[in-house]
Amino acid sequence: MNTLEKDLADVLETEEARQHALVKNDQGALEWLLADDLVHVHSSGQVHTKPEFMAHLNRMGGFRSIERGPLDIRVEGDIAIVTGSTINGVTKPDTREPVTLEGFATQILRRGPKGWQIVLSQLTPFRDGPQGK
Repeated sequence: MNTLEKDLADVLETEEARQHALVKNDQGALEWLLADDLVHVHSSGQVHTKPEFMAHLNRMGGFRSIERGPLDIRVEGDIAIVTGSTINGVTKPDTREPVTLEGFATQILRRGPKGWQIVLSQLTPFRDGPQGK
């Protein structure tokens, strides 16, 4: 396996670990996976820092499910960009109502002393349903 293949595999493993940690509300894993300077942009446009996002996850109890479509992963040195569709099952913290969010997700990861960590995560909802239909 060459360096690029290893980087792609490591980034994919990090993305899968992120999904698992969000569904399990595994705060310890998220502390490791999310960079301290994380910017998380919700589908509503609300922006959270890492501490704000972690507190938000605690209020909502984590994600109910995450289903990703095919991912495009690009690695440029110590930066990786992961893009693709996603269907997220979440619970509204205020009403406890289950909600399904469908959209296009972007994660930007940076390689550092702890390995690959997410520095930006953003979900843009599909305007007219899945894949813009």
